[in-house]
Amino acid sequence: MDYLTYINSTYPIRRTEQQKEEFREYVKTTTKRLGYKVNVEKLKNKHNNIVIGDPSTAKLIVTAHYDTPATSLIPNLMLPRNKALGFLYHFGFPIVLALISVLIAFLIGGLLNFPYEAIIVLYLVIYFASYYLGTRTFINKNNKNDNTSGVATVLNILEHNQGKDIAAILFDNEEKGLLGSKAYNEKHKDELTKKLVLNFDCVGLGDQIIFIVKNDAEKLDEYKIIKENFKEDKVFKVHHFPLKGSSGNSDYKSFKCGVGVMACLKHKSIGFYTSRIHTNKDTLAYTENIEYITKQVTEGINKLS
Repeated sequence: MDYLTYINSTYPIRRTEQQKEEFREYVKTTTKRLGYKVNVEKLKNKHNNIVIGDPSTAKLIVTAHYDTPATSLIPNLMLPRNKALGFLYHFGFPIVLALISVLIAFLIGGLLNFPYEAIIVLYLVIYFASYYLGTRTFINKNNKNDNTSGVATVLNILEHNQGKDIAAILFDNEEKGLLGSKAYNEKHKDELTKKLVLNFDCVGLGDQIIFIVKNDAEKLDEYKIIKENFKEDKVFKVHHFPLKGSSGNSDYKSFKCGVGVMACLKHKSIGFYTSRIHTNKDTLAYTENIEYITKQVTEGINKLS
């Protein structure tokens, strides 16, 4: 099934609790039809993770976050192998906003003859209100790559590997700080110590498939098999990088043996990048990416079984 197109047209926004619940019901119905057991595990009374299969016994766990972000004033440009430029890009906006907030605060304070202390308070109010409005408030209507593509990839892998020793988790509240995956790991840490967790986030746009691998994951035989069987072709190139020297904040970081998988474009000056996400321009993601990743992961799963 073309999960990418269907989810993007039917459940494009998964931000309010009602929107999330409707999507969870769809996932439960779909995965039960494929022969998997599924339940929604509510953690800390607010994080509703969808657990498919049995992660405690599975040889491989595939994951993605299903919540969608707010609209940001600037795209959330990801630069997985250019940490210096990524730092400048992501911290440049708050710095510029802080400078503008200072100017506005002193202008208003000067016109109204505020004392210095009141101007400082006014500055803080302006800065934090502007930052919140610019990054957290307005619903983003287009989320095809972030992270409908990751969810579609997980469901596609499940469809192509029915009856095999795998499990899947779709995490809630990644966009609020990896909260769903952190809560899951906190509860199930002992059973996940040596489990390979492949997390798919923004895999729908770009011909460069990037794996960011934590040290403990790199030692696992399961990862070595997946890596060995993940073949390049005429369209897609594959890169495996250690966590050290890489950036890319997603749910794989919550797990000891986590591996982040993303798709990127490549520019000769800035290297690998993924753009458009967290904006209404996030309208591009391709089933070809999902089919390619599914095929490669499935070849590895066949060797694990």
